[in-house]
Amino acid sequence: MNPADEPVEDLSAELRALYRRLEPSPPADEVAHADQETERVVRWMQGAWNTLDVPNVTAPIVTAPPVRVPRSIRPRRSVRRSVQRMLLAAAAVLLLATGAALWHTLSTRVEPAPPTRVAQGPAPAQGIEILDVRPDQVELRSGPVRLLLLGPPPTDPSEPQGR
Repeated sequence: MNPADEPVEDLSAELRALYRRLEPSPPADEVAHADQETERVVRWMQGAWNTLDVPNVTAPIVTAPPVRVPRSIRPRRSVRRSVQRMLLAAAAVLLLATGAALWHTLSTRVEPAPPTRVAQGPAPAQGIEILDVRPDQVELRSGPVRLLLLGPPPTDPSEPQGR
């Protein structure tokens, strides 16, 4: 039979029977059967307990005011703690200012700079339109014809571009 299938009442009856068969240990007052050191310690404790002066219970109980630490002993706020608080406050302000500046920088839209003109030439003849001017090319248009003038890219910025 599986122990889980047994009724709970049978198990508790068995535990009760085992408990009743146990022999209790001798009480602490019976020190005669103990070793000498234990007997000496128990006798000393009993003597100390019996010599305690028990106050008269019928006497009125006087309550003392709560204990307070005298003012001269109270710890003062240290300079170090106040400096730490000021530094913490300054760090918080700096963090907020940095966050606000970052937010402003990221939220503003940056407009691209207009392209700079590389070279200025004489005004084109009538009917010729300049489409694009770059360091290495110029694009012109006259009616349906487009003209693209290509040149090597400049290698040195100090080198003249009109070669």
